[in-house]
Amino acid sequence: MEGFVPHLHIKGWLLQRIDEVGDHGLWDWQLARLAERHYALSGDYWRGVIRLTLVDLHASGVIESVDEAIDNDGHFGRGRILFRFRLNAFGRQRLLDTGLARTRMPGKETER
Repeated sequence: MEGFVPHLHIKGWLLQRIDEVGDHGLWDWQLARLAERHYALSGDYWRGVIRLTLVDLHASGVIESVDEAIDNDGHFGRGRILFRFRLNAFGRQRLLDTGLARTRMPGKETER
């Protein structure tokens, strides 16, 4: 297909977004909104898929939770727990190893 540029897989795309903001991190609901816009998705099903993908990245040790809050605004459902994630050192290294990194690693001379 001429001119077709495939989207980056959602895990890599989410990791890049988290990497872009640095140690402050992004809330899971913010990442879900960004991904819905980028991939032209919408609805509870896709928000759940995105959130499950974040849980998978957290369980695999590449991102860490830096804050939690109760969902009072109904992003995923009132009363549920929201998480703010950031990339950890292992995650930054994985981005480097896979060629997905966009920024320089602290303490490293080479560009990602």
